[in-house]
Amino acid sequence: MRYLVAALVVLMAVPGVFACDFKHDPVSITQFYRAEGWALPSVEDNPLAPLETHGLPRFELIPASKPQIVRHEFPYVVSFPAQEFELKGARQKIRAAQMKVGVLRWLIRDRIVAYSYGLTPVTAHRDQGKWIIDREAACVFDVTFIDDKGDGIFRVMVHGPFPPDLVPSWARAKED
Repeated sequence: MRYLVAALVVLMAVPGVFACDFKHDPVSITQFYRAEGWALPSVEDNPLAPLETHGLPRFELIPASKPQIVRHEFPYVVSFPAQEFELKGARQKIRAAQMKVGVLRWLIRDRIVAYSYGLTPVTAHRDQGKWIIDREAACVFDVTFIDDKGDGIFRVMVHGPFPPDLVPSWARAKED
């Protein structure tokens, strides 16, 4: 009986976890575009915060890049505002959301190219200056915001880690 209950719990929990995993084919990465740039909470460092690696987005090293962990208290919770964007020429809107985050900053030749976020949806509140997580979703996912023009405005958002094929042309090494 104990094994039957355990099997039912696993069968019910597994689909919920996989529902948050964004699968894509690298040739056809969906790009969410916002002409005025995405609002990026929590991209400033707190130099006094301990180096925390829990909750960071997945990543693979990109030639000539330097991923840097953006330091924050743990857990670090931010509110993403509702934002309109374009997807295949149609206007869409992402709803406001509260997320527990880990952030990587991507530098190439000492210029910020992208920010990758490891995100967990939460409901949280502050108590005596510390975040208290009330509820946490059983899913973790990553998004990356890319500065496509080199002007410090992050207009492109993709699900998942920073893909090497989306390094913008302004950040690529010049061929001699």
